[in-house]
Amino acid sequence: MTDVATLLSKLSPEQRVHLDWQRRWRSTARPNQIVGRSNWSECGYLAGRGFGKTRVGSEWVTRAVFEDASGFDSCVICPTYQDVKFTAFEGPAGILSVLPPELLVEHNKSDMIIKMRNVAGGVSTIRGFTAEKPERLRGPQHTRAWCDELAAWQYDEDTWDMLMMGMRLGASPQVLWTTTPKPKDLIRKLSLPQEGRIIVRGSTFDNKANLPDSFFASLEQYEGTVLGRQELYGELIDPEENAVIKRSWLKLWPSKKPLPAFDWIIMSLDTAFTEATYDRKSGDADYTACSVWGTFQNDEKGYAILLDCWQEQLGMPDLIKRVKKEMNTAYGDDQDVAVIKPMFGSSKPLTSGRKPDILLIEDKGSGISLRQMLEREGILAHAYNPGRADKLARLHVVSPVFARRRVFLPESDKFPGKPRVWADPLVAQLCSFTGKGSIKHDDFVDSTTQAMRLMMDKGMLGSLVDKKQDIDKPPPKVIQNPYGQ
Repeated sequence: MTDVATLLSKLSPEQRVHLDWQRRWRSTARPNQIVGRSNWSECGYLAGRGFGKTRVGSEWVTRAVFEDASGFDSCVICPTYQDVKFTAFEGPAGILSVLPPELLVEHNKSDMIIKMRNVAGGVSTIRGFTAEKPERLRGPQHTRAWCDELAAWQYDEDTWDMLMMGMRLGASPQVLWTTTPKPKDLIRKLSLPQEGRIIVRGSTFDNKANLPDSFFASLEQYEGTVLGRQELYGELIDPEENAVIKRSWLKLWPSKKPLPAFDWIIMSLDTAFTEATYDRKSGDADYTACSVWGTFQNDEKGYAILLDCWQEQLGMPDLIKRVKKEMNTAYGDDQDVAVIKPMFGSSKPLTSGRKPDILLIEDKGSGISLRQMLEREGILAHAYNPGRADKLARLHVVSPVFARRRVFLPESDKFPGKPRVWADPLVAQLCSFTGKGSIKHDDFVDSTTQAMRLMMDKGMLGSLVDKKQDIDKPPPKVIQNPYGQ
């Protein structure tokens, strides 16, 4: 039998260094810090602060680079340049702290490049990028990537998309991402089960043996708080948990039940704010969101039901064409019976059913120009002026409509008990919005709030007070109208 000494003698000096390096790491690492070598294309770490995520990323990327004889390039992406330099590369748990000096070839600080030896005796490159400049990832190709603190990326979705388009070297490219979770759209999407995806969860307390007692003493104040659940236990908090509008307030209109007889059908548009409908940073048009609502009466109460919604990036000429087309979409037949199902977008103009009675457009920015141009086409729009109220204040004003359960969503045919799939984006925005910057896109929030405000102002929903339940209650306090009307 060949003894250990004989086996070691057959290894190159670099391979012996690598063997000793991995032995030392595995002797100190916790089981959930060891990243497997294969059988995955994407591995995500959702863990609290102090868990050791940076060490996980540094150990994985350097080990994988050394063991890859192809020499294909790898990359590290952090929120900022300082994070690449002082955390991922030169930090106490960064790449240079774990990589044996014998395997380091070059560290170019200005270009954020580390060159190291690989198992074949060649040189491989690890290059640093920041999420502040997604376009820098347009062009470079990689076989593996470590994405650190993904939830703190400024342009998270743009950076992720650019990265994935360049993951095309080698037979099995791999992406490892490590982050303290935040309820951002990208994090929620990447946390869902998917073939080839591994999710590892952990908390600050997993690494208690390596952290000072005074640190944990200071954490007692966060026990049981939302911040503590997120930052310490690595829990992905549902963004709807603290929202103004609760998903449970929305009722479902049975899929097999005919639509009611509508009093009004309102098409509400939240248009791109700038005249050019252009995002100067990304070069893309801003989003325009549309929601269509039908109002009806039942048991002396007024209700609203969502009939359609869509969100697209349209310049002014295309937006005018789309509005003209949507205003010719009918819902129900001539007797207000639901022979035509609610749709995402629209189809060809229909010859039966009821078309929108009111086109509602915000009286600001590109909305003013859109109304003027539509008027030349013979389409008159109702101007909505929110006054000085911000988005959150507008949502609070119309929240009683939802709290009183006066809003319906059409039920899905394929998934009973759930709304139709096309309604999901609107519901997700509405039930996640907690103020400016809380979600990436809030165009459906604006479209919905202005429609509900019109319904309230015009008495389309009747009284929101249940006389039978509230007759003995004291009169409500007078709250100053944020619209100044």
